[in-house]
Amino acid sequence: MDNWRGLGLMSLVLWHFVLATDASHRRGDHYNLTTELLSNYGSTIPRPVVNSSTQVEVVVRLGIYRIIDLNEYMQTLTISMYLGMVWHDEFLTWNTSKYPDTPLNLAVPASKIWRPDLHLYENVDRNFVSLKDVGVFIYPTGTVEWVTPNVLQTSCVIDARLFPFDTQRCHLRFGSWYYNLKEMNIEALHTFRSSTFFVENGIWELEDVVIQREVINYDNVGLYPEIVFTVVLKRRTGFYILTLITPCIMLSVLNLMAFILPTASGEKVSLGITNLLALVLFQQLIGNLVPPSSNYIPIISYYFAPMILISCLSIVSGVFVATLYHKDKAKPIPNCIRKLFKLQSSVDSSAEDHRFHLIALDRINSSEPTIRKANDRESSKRKNSSVYAISGGNETPLDECLDDSVKMVCEKEGLQAYHKDSNDWQKLANNIDNILLAIAFVLTIGAITVTMTLFFMHSSN
Repeated sequence: MDNWRGLGLMSLVLWHFVLATDASHRRGDHYNLTTELLSNYGSTIPRPVVNSSTQVEVVVRLGIYRIIDLNEYMQTLTISMYLGMVWHDEFLTWNTSKYPDTPLNLAVPASKIWRPDLHLYENVDRNFVSLKDVGVFIYPTGTVEWVTPNVLQTSCVIDARLFPFDTQRCHLRFGSWYYNLKEMNIEALHTFRSSTFFVENGIWELEDVVIQREVINYDNVGLYPEIVFTVVLKRRTGFYILTLITPCIMLSVLNLMAFILPTASGEKVSLGITNLLALVLFQQLIGNLVPPSSNYIPIISYYFAPMILISCLSIVSGVFVATLYHKDKAKPIPNCIRKLFKLQSSVDSSAEDHRFHLIALDRINSSEPTIRKANDRESSKRKNSSVYAISGGNETPLDECLDDSVKMVCEKEGLQAYHKDSNDWQKLANNIDNILLAIAFVLTIGAITVTMTLFFMHSSN
């Protein structure tokens, strides 16, 4: 009975062995090789070397798909990229003659084998995952290639002095957290852009990615290798020239127009206030685009300071000049002010009035025959006439001249224009306006010159 029981057990084991062998042959060498490598691999924590003194060489490659955002206010860079790494694993080799049907590389989950301890030091994403658990490719010689896509958000110090003609440099620093130089070395390949899938950014142009290898000596810890990818981004200036630079130039011209505008229009102060509000608005727009830092102040901000000063000067001068312009002309101008602005004394108004009446009477006497003939024709027009001549501050109807020829004589003599322009306070106001216009013009040219000089100095550095 026991013999029969033993024979049945042996038959069952043989049957399972035959089935397993048949299933193994049906799944092929690919399955068998993967099962054998992973089952014999063991722990994924120790470095994949037989001799513990052997250094693991890791070659890093960075490819950029897109510049998602460069937040200048928060000083962060967000990019879509892939990070590729290649190293040698001494426990993942096989004989190709034993598995002739296997492909040139074998894909296995990255979590099943040892992976380099590589981290982004300047990471600012609180939900950051160091590297995604995507598959790795293993080659018969033990070479492992791992390419993983990521969206990285890193800190980036913004130098906004040349805004909006600036170029920013953001550093991506990768290194091992606990493997020193003796245990793991890091090198980099000089590739930075995926030409097939790269998407251009509307604000920033990717100029270059500079690769630099550094070895940092941490006290009491040892030497640690690091790879620094410096992403060089140049701002596209077309949008800012149309929406920022051009309006600023126009506002500078309008600042000068506030001094040229005649005081009699009554709009000098209104124009100055409008210009001031527009300049402050543009200054606030620039302040919202750049980080609030005292180390790298935009040069264009230095241009707004004198422009705002000129706009305030135009408002103050507009009020002062308007006060002088409408001042009572019966009050004389002090001699010191008259000498300062080289104003001549006013002509005696009584003598001018006498001259006006003599000219008018002489023209009337010479035109008496003509006046007599046209008396009936002019009688109806004199009732509706509203044209006056001004003489010594008194209004005299031109109907008393009795003829259009006399009116023309009065106009040709320019007596109306003379008496209207005889206010010295208005002349003083015009002279002050001209002086302030010259000062504002000099300040504007000086501000433009200093701003352009600073731009050239910093761009050449």
